[in-house]
Amino acid sequence: MTIRLAALATALALLPAAAGLAAPPADLKRAKDRYAFGAYADAAGAVRELLARRKDLPEADIVEAYRILGLSEYQLGDRGAARSAFVNLLSIDPDYALDPFLVPPQIVEFFDRVKREAEPELAPLRERRRQLKEQERLAEEARRKLLAEEAVRSGPPSKVVLVQERIYLFNWLPFGAGQFQNGDTGKGTAIAVSQALLGAVNLTAIVAHSEIAGSARRCSFSPGCSNPPYSDDTRRQLKTLDIVKYASAGLFWGIYAYSVYDAHLHYVPRIETEIAPGGGAVKLSWSF
Repeated sequence: MTIRLAALATALALLPAAAGLAAPPADLKRAKDRYAFGAYADAAGAVRELLARRKDLPEADIVEAYRILGLSEYQLGDRGAARSAFVNLLSIDPDYALDPFLVPPQIVEFFDRVKREAEPELAPLRERRRQLKEQERLAEEARRKLLAEEAVRSGPPSKVVLVQERIYLFNWLPFGAGQFQNGDTGKGTAIAVSQALLGAVNLTAIVAHSEIAGSARRCSFSPGCSNPPYSDDTRRQLKTLDIVKYASAGLFWGIYAYSVYDAHLHYVPRIETEIAPGGGAVKLSWSF
C-alpha cells in the first residue's frame, strides 16, 4: 500500500526552522507520562492538540509526538490512525526505528511493515535529507576555511581579554573569603588568622568551663564558699572563662562584620583584564 503524497507534504510542512530548543514542551512530556500510565486516549488527545497548536516544534519533538500518537492509537485499536501517525513520523525521519526493548513486539512489527510499504515514497525523502546534510557539512567546512584564512591574514590577536566572574556569596563568608576573592590577600590572611585564633580560644574556653563546672567539688555556705554550690576559687575560674568566652566570641563576630562590610565595599562582579601578546597586562576594567 502506497502513501498519499498529501500526507507527506503536510508532515514536511511541520518541519521547524529552529531545531535546537533545550527541553521538550510540557504538553509533550505530559503525553508521554499519560501513555506510560496506560491513558492512551488522553495521550493521543494531548499530542493532537500540541501538533495543532505548535507549528514551531523542533524536528526531534515532532518525531517523538508522532511516535506517541502512533503507539497510543495502536493500543486503542485504531490501526488506520496509528498508520497515519507512523507515516508522518517516517516522512520526517525515513530511517527511524522503534526500540524493541521499549515497544511491544506487535507494534514494532506493525511499524516495520508500514515502513516497508512506504519505501518507494521514503527513498527520495531519505536522499533529500542526505543532500541537506552534505550541504550543511560543506557550508561548515567553507566557514572554517574562511576563518582560518582570515586568522592567517590578520596575524595573532592584538590583545587577549581575561574575564573573571566573581561570586557574590563569598562576601558573606567568614575567614576573609571576600577579601581573597577581591585580591586583597594580605587583609584576607589577617582576617582568616584572627578568626581562626579567636574561634580556637572560644572553643577552648567553652570546653574548659564545662569541664570545671562538671568536675568541681560542691560546697555549702562556709569559709571559702560564699556562693554555693561552687567554691570561691572555682567561681573566679568560671568567671574568668566566661569573660574569655564572650570576649573571643564578640571579637570573632566583630571581625566578621568588618570583613563583610569591607568585602562589599570592594566587590566588583566582573573583572576584565586586557593582556598584550607579550604577556603584560595593559588595562584593567570592571562592570556591575
